[in-house]
Amino acid sequence: MTVLYEDFYVTCDEDAITINGYYIPMGSLRIPYQSIKKYREEKLNFWQEGLRIWGMGLSPYWFHFDPLRPTKTKCIILDRGEMIKSVITPADHNKVLQILQERVPLPRLEL
Repeated sequence: MTVLYEDFYVTCDEDAITINGYYIPMGSLRIPYQSIKKYREEKLNFWQEGLRIWGMGLSPYWFHFDPLRPTKTKCIILDRGEMIKSVITPADHNKVLQILQERVPLPRLEL
């Protein structure tokens, strides 16, 4: 399997995106691109879960473990058609967004 992108928490290969630190204790979640119904990027700030290090607050978004998230300004929300949406904050936001544009058959939602 060819790795297209990899940082400490997110790995994109030819078939799927793997989110490390998704489950406790540090379990991974592998999401095939074909199972992603929609995705979108959003800005992170104090009011939009920007200080969340891991888990879920009042919103239906699950954030992987990322102690550097408070320093980041954008996130990517992955919707697999389930109630809880997975949120990632890769080190190279634009590269992961580019891979999703190439691999996910549906267009991404713009803000």
